[in-house]
Amino acid sequence: MDELDRLLADTMRDAAGHAPTDNGLLGTVHRRSRRLRRRRTATVAGVSLAVVAVAAGVPLLGGEPEQLPAAGGVQLAAGWTAPEFPYTLPKTEGMSDPIATSENGQLSAFFEATELENHADVTVTVSDDEPGSTAKATKATKRVRGHSATLWTVNVKPAKQLTLIWQESAGEWIELATDDTYTPAQVVAIADSLTGASIAVQPPFDLAVSPAGLETDTANASRMTFRAPGAATDGFRTVLRKRQQLTGIDRKVGKYDAALTRRPDGVTLSVDVTDWDATLEITVDAGLTITDADLVRYAAGVKILNRSNPE
Repeated sequence: MDELDRLLADTMRDAAGHAPTDNGLLGTVHRRSRRLRRRRTATVAGVSLAVVAVAAGVPLLGGEPEQLPAAGGVQLAAGWTAPEFPYTLPKTEGMSDPIATSENGQLSAFFEATELENHADVTVTVSDDEPGSTAKATKATKRVRGHSATLWTVNVKPAKQLTLIWQESAGEWIELATDDTYTPAQVVAIADSLTGASIAVQPPFDLAVSPAGLETDTANASRMTFRAPGAATDGFRTVLRKRQQLTGIDRKVGKYDAALTRRPDGVTLSVDVTDWDATLEITVDAGLTITDADLVRYAAGVKILNRSNPE
């Protein structure tokens, strides 16, 4: 064996020592469930990745995300911290535990009725400003938690919609929405029973990395969006859509075909997630900047969860 052969052999042995095992790699990348498709979990990072991270909070592409010093530049940080809804209702037979979401910066908790004769779904929303209503409704003044409140009743089928709105404190309004399964007095009693809590918003994805310094704006069944502090709208959006035909495919994200398009108003990376019969679409507006490499790194760290639902 000459010197070149020895160098090649040593290099191959060194690489083999750092490579994941077949079982570890395939188990992480090709994890499949034998349940219905809605019970599957798809990870956008695929077998073409050189290293699959197994530690919590570590980007799936491995290594630390590069830091971008330019003004408006998106910096990626490990993991994501969920916003927390600050109230809950007493645990009641016939009502499910709350599911918290965020929509355009407004936090909500949904309490689903599992027994429909005596209970109805209840949604509680917290906002900075007084909620408005465009529906034709009758109004009644109530007293809730020591505050004056307005009960809106909208006469629709199959059930009248009852919405109770009050200002809990400076800069905090609460809206409780349900239907006429409950009497107005019962709606007030439900509102009075609210207690402080910390209910984490349930996102549609696990994120290995997320945009540092940006606030979570929306996290629901199909979207996670972020906005810069003080911005009126989101500027970084991750949306799971029903599968679309990709054009201009120019790269891979893991094992999946992807297309990256830059325009004057921003950049979009679309990923054909065949496991979910869906398209993962990531858009960063022109007010923010991100490199192609970091955009792909972010996409590769998106893990689609069972609770997600393509729009």
